[in-house]
Amino acid sequence: MAKLVYKRKNGQWEARYKKGKKADGTTRYACVIGHSYEEAVAKRTALLGYDPDNPIITSDMNILILGAGSFGREVKEVLEQIRIFSKIAFLDDNLTGDGILGKCTDAGTFRLSYPCAFVAIGDNAIRRKYAEMLEEKHFLIPTVISPDAIVSPKAVIGKGSMVFAQGNVGAATVGEFCIVEPNGLVNANAGVGRFTHLGSGAIVLKDTQVPEETWVKPGRVFGEE
Repeated sequence: MAKLVYKRKNGQWEARYKKGKKADGTTRYACVIGHSYEEAVAKRTALLGYDPDNPIITSDMNILILGAGSFGREVKEVLEQIRIFSKIAFLDDNLTGDGILGKCTDAGTFRLSYPCAFVAIGDNAIRRKYAEMLEEKHFLIPTVISPDAIVSPKAVIGKGSMVFAQGNVGAATVGEFCIVEPNGLVNANAGVGRFTHLGSGAIVLKDTQVPEETWVKPGRVFGEE
């Protein structure tokens, strides 16, 4: 991949970086300007917390959980079970205490020491807000599936999504940043749109498409006529 640093016709240097996605799914870029190559790269590194052309790979897989409430604690428990992450810490806008490093908007300041992050917030709109922030800051965002969930090997589950214990996903597609709570069921050939939340015991019927940012309430059967 070509480096995204260019010299402009006016003699200044432009250092570009990825800043999320456009509505059509293509990459959106932004840039910083410097009087020299070194200055432009330094400005971009200061803004992002790392140099995307020469990323620092930490020896430890550490992760931030945005949201220290009950959902966040459940995510932490599952992450501890799968034993991938060396350190697990929280960010929360309203709570303080042990293991909470700061507010969710502080995520970028921890990018070098915590390269991974996960949004554990039930409200779809707020989860979307912070998910887009993490993407803009180039965090690695995992998919979290409880070892006690039932997930078909043919299921496709997007990044940033979580399937709780006793959640059940058949040969279906679950979009990015979704929540499937305990006893939630996504039947075969169904599609769940991004940023959707399936409450405990909610069911998505076979061949049903759930729109983005849908809140399927506990016990509801989505797709019934």
